[in-house]
Amino acid sequence: MQVLSEIMISRPQQDNAVIQLLQGDLSAVPKEHAADILIISAYPGSYVPVPRTLIAALDSKGLSVEQLAKNKAIDLRDQLGCWLSQPLTAAQQEQFNFKKILCFEPWHSTTEQTAVIGNIFRCINTFAFNENNNTIAMPVLASGKQKVPFEKMLPAMLDASIFWLENGLPLKAIKLVLYSDEQAAIALPVFSRAKQQNELKQSLRNGSISGNDALKMLDIKKQEQLPGEEMMQMVASEIQELAGRVKDKENTTPSSVPPPRPTAAPNPAASSNGPVIKDSTAPSITPDETKPQYDYFVSYAHKHADVVDVFVANLKNSNKEVQLFYDKSSIPPGGLWIKQISDAIQKAKKVLVFLSPEYSNSPVCWDEFQCAKLVEYTTRKPLIQTIYLYNDSAMPPIMGIYSWADCREGDAEKLQKTAIELCSIC
Repeated sequence: MQVLSEIMISRPQQDNAVIQLLQGDLSAVPKEHAADILIISAYPGSYVPVPRTLIAALDSKGLSVEQLAKNKAIDLRDQLGCWLSQPLTAAQQEQFNFKKILCFEPWHSTTEQTAVIGNIFRCINTFAFNENNNTIAMPVLASGKQKVPFEKMLPAMLDASIFWLENGLPLKAIKLVLYSDEQAAIALPVFSRAKQQNELKQSLRNGSISGNDALKMLDIKKQEQLPGEEMMQMVASEIQELAGRVKDKENTTPSSVPPPRPTAAPNPAASSNGPVIKDSTAPSITPDETKPQYDYFVSYAHKHADVVDVFVANLKNSNKEVQLFYDKSSIPPGGLWIKQISDAIQKAKKVLVFLSPEYSNSPVCWDEFQCAKLVEYTTRKPLIQTIYLYNDSAMPPIMGIYSWADCREGDAEKLQKTAIELCSIC
């Protein structure tokens, strides 16, 4: 197995991480590239060793995914379309150089890379908090049988990988593995441009490039792209945002009066990813603000908006000064959206999670929960407070480990009491 290129991820609060592009056979991983989890994809409930698939290659060497599926360690197919296998036997781990399989089973066929990548990383994030899961390996998923072009799938995968690793996802390495020379010939230039794009962002952060030069370089990289190739959405947005700040600083002479602090942060999600997230009770997100702006970030399934509206009203009536991030609009998930949500959660003292079956089945709610989980993990401080709103017999373990205020089944009296109690401690 050969390393073609890699992207280093610097993380001040924890060990650095790496994203590697490799070429080789995932059914014959060498010891130097051993992984804790191998990610594969399958059609829902189908583990037939179809020729020219990874499942077939593993099966030919004595590892049956179908057998592993009969005794799953964790089954989240209903919520996230994935399941985690039991650990392989000691002999199998020695032979294959990975410990477990995470099987990703999309609920429905889609070639829209944002949806595919979102589901993949919801699966990864759910199991990454186990500190024995440090390294994952996977093919460039959905580029095989689903035939999503590398020039679309790879930038989206790298964009998500960089975002989650920089935000504290406790992995040391993500290994993206290509099989053939033909795949490598297409994917390597795409990976290299993505790597340069990320390095450009780092240069802006450390002040080694001007804002104007950074924007020029970003435009050059865009012109070098293959037809249909996409830039990393979140990284490009951050470059543009950082370049704007650097340009403002460059244009401020020592004798000039500094401009006033902006009252609202740029909101790239408004242009292409749905409406602006609005909160009528709190100031807009300012990315350069370090202290918390919100007492509570409210995370809930929009089906329960009427119940949560009453709860929020009780919060405000109990404490007029309470600051909330409360999204009242139903916004589709997307790269820029999740970055904005992450920024808001990092500015909150607590995240209120309203647990229900609709919550655990909502991709948007999973993203909010996992952003909060990462902040909690990296700061080692409690952040998430759960309110059990409606009974969920299949509550995912990652959510069920928290103690909660039990307000089932939307008990209005208990919800009002909980709101009053929360205001007394915020």
